[in-house]
Amino acid sequence: MYNSTVRFACIAIVLILSSCGKDINNKEAVKEAVMKRLASVSGLNMAGMDVEVTGVSFQDKRAEAQVAFRAKGAAENMLNMSYKLEREGDVWVVKSSSGGMGGGGGTGAGGGMPPGHPPASPGAGK
Repeated sequence: MYNSTVRFACIAIVLILSSCGKDINNKEAVKEAVMKRLASVSGLNMAGMDVEVTGVSFQDKRAEAQVAFRAKGAAENMLNMSYKLEREGDVWVVKSSSGGMGGGGGTGAGGGMPPGHPPASPGAGK
């Protein structure tokens, strides 16, 4: 009787612990996924950039995040990107991204100048 009770208790504890998934619904876990994705892209000098997850929303096994990139020590965003992620086990994985040039801390979702374009002064082109 005692052995069967102990065995049942051990099995119950194992099942409870195995059903508890890691809580990854946070900005840090999303940033980790974005950085992993960026590490796979050659030619990026991530050591010279600050990366900040400025917003994120979670829905079941999907997440959408807004990420700002700026040169270390700079006040203005150089680039603002949106990322779509999916949960795979206990980590987020980037599935797609979109965005554009930042500047002035704006939304930058495609509204900035292309890389290498000279800065435009206010009122130019009117």
